[in-house]
Amino acid sequence: MDFKQIEAFISVARLKSFSKAANNIYLSQPTISSHISSLEKELNIQLFDRNSKEVNLTPAGRCFLDYAVDIINTRNNAINCLCDFDNNISGTLVLGASTTPCNTIVPSLVNRFSAEYPHIKFNIIEQSSGEIIQDIIDLNCEIGIVGSLNSNEKIKSYCLMEDELLVISSPALKLPKELTLDEFLKYKIILREKNSATRKTFEDVMQEKGLNSGKINLCCEVNNLDTLIQFVKTGMGISIISKCLCKDYEDLGLLNISTIKDVHLTRNIYLVLNSKRTLTPTAKAFFEMCKNEFNIE
Repeated sequence: MDFKQIEAFISVARLKSFSKAANNIYLSQPTISSHISSLEKELNIQLFDRNSKEVNLTPAGRCFLDYAVDIINTRNNAINCLCDFDNNISGTLVLGASTTPCNTIVPSLVNRFSAEYPHIKFNIIEQSSGEIIQDIIDLNCEIGIVGSLNSNEKIKSYCLMEDELLVISSPALKLPKELTLDEFLKYKIILREKNSATRKTFEDVMQEKGLNSGKINLCCEVNNLDTLIQFVKTGMGISIISKCLCKDYEDLGLLNISTIKDVHLTRNIYLVLNSKRTLTPTAKAFFEMCKNEFNIE
């Protein structure tokens, strides 16, 4: 059965006339008769009692009428929903972010988006860059903001900004504003977990300098930024974090900030999407806002 047959059936049932039904839905009477005949043949049951004066539903026809009306209403509702789909920015936006962007640019981005769409709810998932990318691949998350990438055809990335990494230490250690690499290596090092983009950037740069992990005095690994900072504040060791995260601690006198001479610790912050996935209107609106904010082509 098709929608034209069902519409013809509903019109005849309501008007009790083939000719009136034909005029109502702008079809010829033979076409209406053909639709009803085909429908009865397909269902293998008589839907109307026909006489010279009017057409009445059979008991089976009365039973089918409710279903027929529901079918047409469902179709119309689906069409209306899809027609407005691209403009229907609603629901919950699931956003994955690695530690640095989650604690720097994500709050302002979410606040700006919320101001424009105040009814949107957010689920912000802070994980390592590798875990976020896997969530994007597995369709558990629509948009991610990460500090490192791996090569995968399912991931499409957009560079948002460059991020500089700096050395942080307890003020009690009295480190100079600029360290030589040899001076830096004399201290115990506290690093994030191996999946962390900050750690990967640090280790890649050290490797470029001819230093393997064995030459770094790693005393502690932590999987939480706040915990790392608390350990550094005690003077247990020094660490590397994003410049964006340092300023407030430096202004309050809680941490000292240093650079390493002739060592450029920089990486990019990326917005990542699944290249095989069509974004929901809400995720698409957030993506477009990020493109405008960071001048992404």
